[in-house]
Amino acid sequence: FLDDLQWADELSMQLVCSLVSDTEISNFIFVGSYRDNEINDTHALTAQLNELKRKRVTITDINVGCISKYDVNALISDTISIDKQATKSFSDIVYKKTGGNAFFVSQFLQSLWNEGLLVYSLERNTWEWDEDAMDAKELFDDVGVLMAEKICQLPLECQQTIKLLACLGSKC
Repeated sequence: FLDDLQWADELSMQLVCSLVSDTEISNFIFVGSYRDNEINDTHALTAQLNELKRKRVTITDINVGCISKYDVNALISDTISIDKQATKSFSDIVYKKTGGNAFFVSQFLQSLWNEGLLVYSLERNTWEWDEDAMDAKELFDDVGVLMAEKICQLPLECQQTIKLLACLGSKC
């Protein structure tokens, strides 16, 4: 399984395509994922996919969309082991903030816990949350901004190292 194929370099994609289209390799299945909103008709990944289709390689597309408001509530209810009715207002806020994007739902829940807006009360033996603070919390709809915010929470030495590594680029 390879994730985020939209960011793969051309040589890596050529290798994947060679493996996938090699008729002498049997019992091989490749699962890859990419964000279709980050590629267009001129993207290298699109060209590779078209080449595989031209070679009659079977490709099964599975579009993973956003999860429903009901599913967000079920996820939260199951995660914190509280009845769905009791988590409804909580999950409504999470859905409003994330639009049901599974990545943002998980990141938002993690940030609520990190910031003390979702806590487990030992006294009451249950999870508690601050809906007003949750509602006021800003959520970025861009993965890059979200990751930059996470990097800013790291110790300064780590941030400095990441900056130096970023100067190297993706090709060594």
